[in-house]
Amino acid sequence: MSSTTNTATATTQLSATPAATDQITSLSPSEVQRGMIISIWEGAIANIHISITGAIGGSVFLSGFALLLGANTFQIGLLGALPFIGQFFQFLSAYLETRFAKRRPIVLYTALTGRLVWAFLLWLPFTGWPAAWQLNMFFIALGCSYALNGMAGNAWMSWMSDLVPSNRRGSYFGWRNTIAGLSSMVSVYLAGLTLDHFRMNHAEAQGYAVIFGVAVVAAFGAALLIARQPEPPLTPRPWEGVGTFLLSPLRDDVFRRFTILATAWALVTGIAAPFFNIYGLTTLQLDFSLLALTGIVTNTVALVFSPLVGWLMDRYGYRLVVAVCVIGTIPLPLGWVLSTPHNIVPLWLTSIFSGVFWPGVNQGLGNLLMERAPATQRGTAMAIFSLITGLGTLIASLAGGALGQTMSQTTLHLGPLTVGGLAGLFVLTMLGRMVMAGVFWRILR
Repeated sequence: MSSTTNTATATTQLSATPAATDQITSLSPSEVQRGMIISIWEGAIANIHISITGAIGGSVFLSGFALLLGANTFQIGLLGALPFIGQFFQFLSAYLETRFAKRRPIVLYTALTGRLVWAFLLWLPFTGWPAAWQLNMFFIALGCSYALNGMAGNAWMSWMSDLVPSNRRGSYFGWRNTIAGLSSMVSVYLAGLTLDHFRMNHAEAQGYAVIFGVAVVAAFGAALLIARQPEPPLTPRPWEGVGTFLLSPLRDDVFRRFTILATAWALVTGIAAPFFNIYGLTTLQLDFSLLALTGIVTNTVALVFSPLVGWLMDRYGYRLVVAVCVIGTIPLPLGWVLSTPHNIVPLWLTSIFSGVFWPGVNQGLGNLLMERAPATQRGTAMAIFSLITGLGTLIASLAGGALGQTMSQTTLHLGPLTVGGLAGLFVLTMLGRMVMAGVFWRILR
């Protein structure tokens, strides 16, 4: 599955306290080790698909494909909000896990099917349908892909939470993310070069078909590895009704407070997240390969800092590392604001420091979710977490799209700095991150 998720050890009895969420698994130490190694390779292959299609956090190719189909600024904002569908469907995954006590089939079949949707999407520009029809089918099919991937992600998180020992999560996911990041770096750069080649020959649609076709092939490779990964056993739980199923995890004070914190962070970052790549393609007039190269720089730096961040979390705890990394993300949008079509040095600096600070935020939040989700209802708790934080991202993305439309003809004067268009959203997210840095320090214990 994704390159940024986490895990716990497996057990037959679980404490409800976040400090003791490990399970005693019937898997042997060698099976646990084999499962962890397989997951590293699966993450590397799956990340080829994820980085090209933007199956989790969006990508420059997903944004560019939407522009090719005729999407406007508000629809790009909707593109950033669409993953909320996946968060909603995580409840179905949690229900299936609760009733049947099996996670591998959920992950295998929903992830593969969700990724194979791109075999249809890559044909859209060649259908001859009216532009409005193509765009509508794009959003419908992408929504189905997000729904299926959301189901897979929830079961995968629960699975890995029971597989990886809690005292090794930081370092393990640091290395897993490093290898997945290397895979992403190579695939994004090659995809960017491929797409630029086809654009120069006035065949952009064919270029997208090629790179999305590679992503579909990678989906099959990841599925083969998922099918071979050991799964710690689960005990089926009796069905106690919808109310208990949905609301019981929120009665845990530690989990509830963390969910509120993460939702606030989703609101702050989501208002601008869908628009960075669009800003690069339009305002800064960057080529796909150059824009992809900025991401590669970030991933290259993250190759070094992800393992280091994981070690620091295991050594000093999440509160200090996550809070410092949140502070580090505050000035990053300035790199976009200060860049021009003739000078993108500030953007290169943003790319470098993104690789320093974002691994700490993303790994920290993932590991904290595993730690603070009530152990006896892990799958359901993670679904609730994703739904609520996803709602925050949805609201932020839609608000960002609406504000982006409004601000397209607006200029802000901030001292000597003049900010116009989408760059105004980047200033808003910076202000929000300043506030959240203090909130993280206050709430995380």
